[in-house]
Amino acid sequence: MLARRVVRLSKAFGAACLLLLSACSPASQSRTAGDTLRLTTGADPPGLNPLVFDNAEVTYASPLIHGFLLTTDAEGRLVPDFALEVPTRANGGISADGRTITYRLRRGVTWQDGAPFDARDVAFTIRAVLNPANDVPDRTGFDDIDGVRVPNPHTVLVRLKRPFSPFVASCLTLGANDPYPILPAHLLAGRHDLNHDPYNEKPVGLGPYALASWQRGSRLELVANAHYYRGPPGFKRVTIAIVPDQSTTLALFKTGDVDVVVARSATGRAYLDAVRGVPGTHTILKPHNEFDFVIFNTARAPLDDVRVRRALVLGIDRERIMRSIEGELWVPGDSDRLPGKFGYDAALRQPRYDPAAAARELDAAGWRLVDGVRVRSGRRLVLDAVSTTESTATTRFDVLLQQDLKRLGIITNLKAYTYDIMWAAADQGGINKTGRFDLEDSGWDPGSIDDHSYLFRCQDRPPNGDNFAGICDPVIEAAAREELDSTDPLRQAAGDRAITRRLVDRSDVLFLGFTRDGVGVRNDVTGVAPSITGMHLWNVWAWRRRR
Repeated sequence: MLARRVVRLSKAFGAACLLLLSACSPASQSRTAGDTLRLTTGADPPGLNPLVFDNAEVTYASPLIHGFLLTTDAEGRLVPDFALEVPTRANGGISADGRTITYRLRRGVTWQDGAPFDARDVAFTIRAVLNPANDVPDRTGFDDIDGVRVPNPHTVLVRLKRPFSPFVASCLTLGANDPYPILPAHLLAGRHDLNHDPYNEKPVGLGPYALASWQRGSRLELVANAHYYRGPPGFKRVTIAIVPDQSTTLALFKTGDVDVVVARSATGRAYLDAVRGVPGTHTILKPHNEFDFVIFNTARAPLDDVRVRRALVLGIDRERIMRSIEGELWVPGDSDRLPGKFGYDAALRQPRYDPAAAARELDAAGWRLVDGVRVRSGRRLVLDAVSTTESTATTRFDVLLQQDLKRLGIITNLKAYTYDIMWAAADQGGINKTGRFDLEDSGWDPGSIDDHSYLFRCQDRPPNGDNFAGICDPVIEAAAREELDSTDPLRQAAGDRAITRRLVDRSDVLFLGFTRDGVGVRNDVTGVAPSITGMHLWNVWAWRRRR
């Protein structure tokens, strides 16, 4: 999928986790705080190998332990990590036909156990992604690989079956989301699969910190990697406490036992205000390229009628709703692109809230108002809006949406499912994969992947992919091919803009804007530079405690 599925999680997970306060108390941690970076995560990760675990906690810890061909900076730009440069046409890293990608690798680098790193590790990792026995979350892009060659210990050549413009951003980069790191061939080569390998709990990586211990359900302890190619990281140790409850995390931040916390759209406006109010700290607001949107199921009536979809776009007061839910954590937007980013179209505007115009669209589609309800051929206009039970923000959105649509005479049934049911496979009755909804308030985090067409292409309609709107439009198909097949960035961006214009023109989705993350940092911690990708640990090696 090349992107993270986003669910706006609930703030409350239970009071039992307050017991963690004793493990994180000033008496237990403040004595070593000077050389220790203290972080939290919301749940115990299932393992620490992102190649076989599609999990937010695994992704969070990944920049600490692992290394990548390319990483990302605060603005989401690809930058070299264990590759010496980002392959482009200009530097010869991408061939003229767009099918050969050349990676030139760092020399003199070692793994955390002291073993040498070279091109064989990169080739092994790519083949591990392609190994059908491995439970890899997604192989998009990798499926286009025709072969991998290692002409020398410091060069990897990847040959593609056809040009695929997002390949460089998606191949073993922190921006891929699913971010697969480079794995050690000297430890893992010859395995049938990696799904239950002991490595997953005791990884050896290339990152700035090595795992020292893991107390399941309590904390992870990491130590500085003496072999790290950038030199010693700023802290000697990192602790990651497992704290499922946001209020507990906030309490630890207030007592000085946690150094960094993040207020996201999931945690709400009040949480951001509370983080800002902690003495001895500062909060950095950073726009996030996660975009929110309402998916219209265009594959079934009545939303197969563009007039009905247009009425919804006109009749939902998205600005009022989003401001009331997210406040400063909301960033207005009319597409899936933040201003100044790839494919951004400054001229593109969605229709503004206009309930009178929405009513005219419904009248034109034959849905007449009868006793306050829209009716056509004796049938009332009833829509099912789905959300996850884990998301209080989405639930609140759906209630406000229901109120707006009621004013138009549309009846909206609100249905909530667990995250697992929402995202289950079609043969397991997954709501998205079986299309059993009319409206869905969704969020999508694309990482640093410029291409979003996989959300809207014919071939990616369920059960094959994540085009849950069921869109199949020849205009979008042609624009997607221009974006994906071209090696010219200008043509790629032109194709991308054409997709978005078509989506807005046809009211296939309703873009709701973007989010901000509020990153709270203790004043004595320096180097924190929150990222537009939400991967705020991207430069954790540079963080230090001011003496």
